[in-house]
Amino acid sequence: MELSYHRSLPPELQIMPFQLRCMELIGLIGPKGRFYRFVLAFGWGTFVILLPKSVLGIGSSELDAIIKGFAELLFEGNLFIAVASLVPKLPLVKRLLHVLSEIFRQATHDKRDVKDHCYALICEQNSKIDKFCKFYFIYCCFGPFVFCIPAMVTSYVRYFGTTNNGTNANGSEHLRFELPMEQEFYWLPIRTNFACYHLFLTLSLSAYCVCSYMSVIKVSTLLIMIKYCSLVYRLVAIRIRELGKLPPGRKQDDTDEDERTKMVKVKEVVEMHEKALEATDLVEKVINIPIAMQFMACILFWCMTMVYVSTNINFNLFNVMVLFWLSLIETYGYSYLGTELSEDAKAVGHAVYDLPWYEDSAQLQRYYRLMIQRSQQNIGVTAAKFFIVGIEKFGKVVNLSYSYYLVLKDVLDRL
Repeated sequence: MELSYHRSLPPELQIMPFQLRCMELIGLIGPKGRFYRFVLAFGWGTFVILLPKSVLGIGSSELDAIIKGFAELLFEGNLFIAVASLVPKLPLVKRLLHVLSEIFRQATHDKRDVKDHCYALICEQNSKIDKFCKFYFIYCCFGPFVFCIPAMVTSYVRYFGTTNNGTNANGSEHLRFELPMEQEFYWLPIRTNFACYHLFLTLSLSAYCVCSYMSVIKVSTLLIMIKYCSLVYRLVAIRIRELGKLPPGRKQDDTDEDERTKMVKVKEVVEMHEKALEATDLVEKVINIPIAMQFMACILFWCMTMVYVSTNINFNLFNVMVLFWLSLIETYGYSYLGTELSEDAKAVGHAVYDLPWYEDSAQLQRYYRLMIQRSQQNIGVTAAKFFIVGIEKFGKVVNLSYSYYLVLKDVLDRL
């Protein structure tokens, strides 16, 4: 996927450069010969985590371990499937970058004027986005190691506290190593054999690093795309407000210099608004399936997490809560930015209506009416066309998860 047009922008105006470098490193964009990197990474995560857990099972008959293992499988499966669903959408991502680049060029008039409101807004947003991406990347780099430490420390304490016959110092039970995640690993005795345990720990740590990298690509890319859609509507609104500072177009049929100047400006704004709608449509096509999967998976995941937390207070709770907060923050991020996008899209219509449109010619008023009509549509990102993502839907998902938790908890209590 070539990005020459996008990268011809000034550095401070380029669209998610850090994220694109991450995608290029793993082979999702850039030369086609690098795609094998993504295939290897995706295959490794599937081989170490998804395949043995989904085929061989959890490896424990305890109900708590089964619930924890299934919740982890939901989280990991949702992550890998969502990233895989982005691969066929890469041409749409390329088109999105092209459209956003054109909007930025039009909004700034290819000038780097710090006094220009559009230029200053783009630079400010790009700076915040870059900081967020780098922070999330660093967070995900440490995540796999932090995730494995509690299990490893607990296992070492048990190992060095065992007697010669393989039982604990008090002789109560045989030695069992703790795993970062509940799963089997190709018929190896990873819970009881010291060598197999460390082999699995090493392989799983590398697989968790792959998961973290996939999370960086999925979460930050989807969030940033929504954020950029909100940004372009804010740019359109700024340019619309600037039209109010121009002399009014004459209502007479004969045109003057002011009329022609304003006509050109209005046509540019209408074109920007049209491209903003196109960018929103492209983002919708790219992310609607991953977002739908996220909302469906998080309902079950949160339900099972609440069941596990209500019955277990041990070191495994740390790992469960790490995944829980990641899922919660990701879902809330989509909902918050979805609401922001819808509000910014509607603000374009309000900005047009606030203009002294009644002082302009009928031809200019037709352009104003066109933008108002377009902004009155339900603009936003959806979860596979089922609903528009927003804060209200996030609240309903939380309530639904809690309702399922109460039902499941009641059923388990009766068993």
